[in-house]
Amino acid sequence: MEKIEPREPVPPASQLAVLPFLAAMQGFLTASDVDDLRLTIHRVMSREEQEFLQQVSPYLPLTKTAKPTDGRIFSVDTGIMGAAYEHKKLFRTRYFPSDQALQDALREDVILKDATKAKSWIALPFLGPSGQVVLILFADCDTLNFFADDLRVTQMAAMCEGFCRLQDYLQDSPFANLRNFPLQKGDPNRDGGKAYSVQEQVDIELPRFQNLTSFNYEAAAA
Repeated sequence: MEKIEPREPVPPASQLAVLPFLAAMQGFLTASDVDDLRLTIHRVMSREEQEFLQQVSPYLPLTKTAKPTDGRIFSVDTGIMGAAYEHKKLFRTRYFPSDQALQDALREDVILKDATKAKSWIALPFLGPSGQVVLILFADCDTLNFFADDLRVTQMAAMCEGFCRLQDYLQDSPFANLRNFPLQKGDPNRDGGKAYSVQEQVDIELPRFQNLTSFNYEAAAA
């Protein structure tokens, strides 16, 4: 039976702040041959004094028939996102010479409890001024070794850096009715599952906000 993750509402302004960026990232990635691409962004948030990862937007590509996934909440050590959070590094599925080699490795993975159709994953963290994780870009697809391409990953990180510069600019509130209200810190909740052994850490320069410490845009009175 599929596990149902708890959901809490995400402010519409926060969703609108990431959707154009995700659409641009989708356009960049689909310029190459890729099957069943999905991508979204998670933010670090807290509830009841505990820190979690929360899915900010639905998966792109957007479809009217897809079940809602925005607002889902995960422990900070969940899967590849948790590895990115815990180590403050980019994680991805490592290179495999064939689909059979990947499937063999997945079957041997004692952590993997549920079947997965995806063949390549990536979790790219956005860091704050003090090195804390603020957001994590997550994507997967059904194309072998898609995110094992170093040039593609470097270009994705460069796009994320551009997103950081925009968000830093917006902290001075050029729009009177849009504010990024700070989120409280909490103790990390580590009740989730771990990353698969087929994944690897990649040491590249990560996108970093200069001013933004949490991601929580809401409409405000002018």
